[in-house]
Amino acid sequence: MKRPYNLVLLAAFLVWGAAAQPAELYLPSVSASPGASLLLSISLELRLSSVAAVQFDLQFDNESLALTAIISDAARNSGKTLHLTDVAPNKKRFLVQGLNQNPIVDGDLIDLFVAVNQATLPRTYTLQVSNVVGSDPSGQQAYVLAADGTVTIGGSPDPASRLIAGGVLSAASLGSGPIAPGEMLTFLGSGIGPASPQQPSGAATSTVLGDTTVLFDGAPAPLLFAGPNQINAVVPYEVYGKPSTQVLVNQRGQGVAGVIVSVTNAAPAVFTADGSGTGQGAIINEDQVLNSPSKPALRGSVMTLFATGAGQTDPTGVDGQVAAGTLPKPLLPISVWIGGMNASVLYAGAAPGGVAGLLQVNCIVPLTAPTGLTVPIVLVVGTASSQAGVTIAIR
Repeated sequence: MKRPYNLVLLAAFLVWGAAAQPAELYLPSVSASPGASLLLSISLELRLSSVAAVQFDLQFDNESLALTAIISDAARNSGKTLHLTDVAPNKKRFLVQGLNQNPIVDGDLIDLFVAVNQATLPRTYTLQVSNVVGSDPSGQQAYVLAADGTVTIGGSPDPASRLIAGGVLSAASLGSGPIAPGEMLTFLGSGIGPASPQQPSGAATSTVLGDTTVLFDGAPAPLLFAGPNQINAVVPYEVYGKPSTQVLVNQRGQGVAGVIVSVTNAAPAVFTADGSGTGQGAIINEDQVLNSPSKPALRGSVMTLFATGAGQTDPTGVDGQVAAGTLPKPLLPISVWIGGMNASVLYAGAAPGGVAGLLQVNCIVPLTAPTGLTVPIVLVVGTASSQAGVTIAIR
């Protein structure tokens, strides 16, 4: 397929010399119906280049399309984080980088969720890439060409396309996959929630927000947030032991979107400081200060992490309950690995004052743990491990 290259970058490439091939950033061209939810891949084709960080702008018709982006698993595994900024209502700036010199891997770079407005007129809408800047592992400029994508809208609205399985994400990792009882989820879809954002009032959760409910095999889920294209909910503990569950989103008692998702005993994910699912973990040091490169933890000290997806508990989890008194603990064993070293776990259970499904783990930073600003940390529940790319600063 011939791609419409950015002419300024193409000219720079010609001056640079044809012997060296620059990387190429591109989006696909797809078709969809009004009201559909799409998952597109923004890819980076490296060719002979080595790119450690890249920044670009993406312009779109914001009256017809709404965009949400998440770092791809491949980029996450290479230690990269996505920073997203609204330059204008119809333009977003993407920055993929990490506190390392690792090159970005070839292929899928960013998972782009596109929510198509139900009233969108049938025509082709351009996703225009501009202002691309790249750097190599040594911090020198890396030339990156850009190719636009398109979304062609046609046909009649299809309610079945408003929410897809790929839009059911862990609220901590923002990764998709099987869900666990009590797991906090983020649903990304087209028009699945109320027109204006809603949050619970006077309680930690509510099963109804803005006339919107989410049912798992008929069991209402505690809701933490509901907006036009996003809902945050907690998986009811009733799904425990099931191989899959039917998720149905209702508005004013009418089903507007549904999807079947697989269920597993545990799908652990650690919350991160910026909510991106990668990078610095949402970790508290022994002195109750948030861990960061400027506030590293000491080896041998106690640290606290927060996670979700630990599965069924003892006593049995109660949907929407705020933890107090006897604190439920996961049925499955818990371990924490810091820099590849096993950290002694002092406590693993409900976070006091937190809603059921939020896991708190207190552990000791191993005396033999490596020091550094981005030491990897992994939570294991049973045999399931949390997402790659979460780090802690240690000195």
